[in-house]
Amino acid sequence: MMKVTKTKSGITVTGAECFDLAETLECGQIFRFTPTADGYSVFSADKHCFARQAGDLIEITTDTPDYFERFFALDRDCAAEYRTLRAFPELTEAADDSRGVRLLRQDPFEMIISFIISANNNIPRIKGIIERICRRAGEEREWGYTFPTREAICTLSAQDFAGLGAGYRAPYLFEAARTVTEEFVADLLASDTATATKKLLTVKGVGPKVADCIMLFGLGKGDTFPVDTWMIQALRTEELSTAQRIRAYYLERYGGLAGLAQQYIYHYNRNVIGGKVKK
Repeated sequence: MMKVTKTKSGITVTGAECFDLAETLECGQIFRFTPTADGYSVFSADKHCFARQAGDLIEITTDTPDYFERFFALDRDCAAEYRTLRAFPELTEAADDSRGVRLLRQDPFEMIISFIISANNNIPRIKGIIERICRRAGEEREWGYTFPTREAICTLSAQDFAGLGAGYRAPYLFEAARTVTEEFVADLLASDTATATKKLLTVKGVGPKVADCIMLFGLGKGDTFPVDTWMIQALRTEELSTAQRIRAYYLERYGGLAGLAQQYIYHYNRNVIGGKVKK
């Protein structure tokens, strides 16, 4: 059983049966992390930690342990969720391989900006654009740059975003910074998934897939199922011939665990069998 011990200088996790740092950080839900000699340097909003793993022991060094306890969802019984999902025959192999993936609880504003950048983009380029925005408008700390506050982001023009490599997304980022107020985010968090999704879709640059990612990785709403080209390749059948049909089917099938199931399938498809999930 996983045990979490928290001190002023960090967190120790023992018995981490369903927590693999590499799988969690490198499965596409977070863009601000850097591999180190023995672990990872992880950035979120204006916070930072060093995390390393040896077997089922994970050590997280940070001066904001409360933040990263929530960030890594250490109060969540992922072992029970894993057992529930692996009982679905089509998920058994993916769940067994990907059981170390945890859904992070990230900063909503950072996720909205980051996933607008992610649209029709690749991970190295996404990370580069975000890093340049942080260097331009964030605050420099001893460990790197913070993600800019909304107020700091609002000082950038569409031309500034374009100059930082955002391309056609530049005007979307400019508008999003002005739309996504604290009240907007609070309303998203207080709403059910369907209502929050509709509200997110009013933000320029946020389409259905981006909205689902924001809901899952930034708002902690597990009853969503992002579908990108990898997921279509893995799950398309004669009946499930579109992203919309795939999403609707698996949302109904997995319910509140659909988001975690999506991460299991995504990780397994990309990293194990490279394109085909066994049906």
